[in-house]
Amino acid sequence: MIPLKEKVLLGIYEEFEKWEDEDLACKKGCATCCTQNVVITAVEGDLIHRFIREQGKREWFAAKFQEKAQTRKPEITTNGFAASCLNGEDIEPDSYGSGSPCPFLEEDCCSIYEVRPFSCRCFASTEVCRPGVPALIGETYLSASTAVMQIIEHLGQGEFLGNMLDVLLALCDLPDNRKCFALLPASMSDQGLANVVKALPLPGFLLLEEEMEKIAPLLEAIFTHPIGDGRTIENILNNR
Repeated sequence: MIPLKEKVLLGIYEEFEKWEDEDLACKKGCATCCTQNVVITAVEGDLIHRFIREQGKREWFAAKFQEKAQTRKPEITTNGFAASCLNGEDIEPDSYGSGSPCPFLEEDCCSIYEVRPFSCRCFASTEVCRPGVPALIGETYLSASTAVMQIIEHLGQGEFLGNMLDVLLALCDLPDNRKCFALLPASMSDQGLANVVKALPLPGFLLLEEEMEKIAPLLEAIFTHPIGDGRTIENILNNR
């Protein structure tokens, strides 16, 4: 049975994919952006862990951490940044990942593509990327992606948030995942927990008025998405 928060997460993914209408250059085998600079919540990490368990790939999964680069604890989350901006504070967004290749990248393809986190799903470009040349995407797309990141953080509020590999390590301490934890190097035993922070509730969206015509339908589709028990995503997010 899929846990409720994972159902909500999958519903958010579904509605974002329906909404995307950029003419993207991204295609299978395009992996320039597939680095370890990926931020996730515990809900996204739980989805990945469940995939690993169901695929019987614990040993493979543990071996991937041998390729983990140095990471650090986030100074601020997306919703923390939004709250500061809405309070009129001048603050820089945080960056706490690594440009090293993602360990789940195999032959320039994502080996966990089915359960890849939102940071990977929304990272795109309208031009073909090359090393040293950043992705190119419209401001409205970036704002919409940020709004969805805020909703996902709200869904996981009070739980782990940080670099993908740190969150996955931290979740290894949970009963369902301890078989993975036993396969990891001893030096990694406390690394994940040391580098994650807590996700925060949604304080409001950082959207310009001129962006709302394009983005409002996406937010409406997410909030009204049915979960299957008579409730919508909005009901779940509001604890109803």
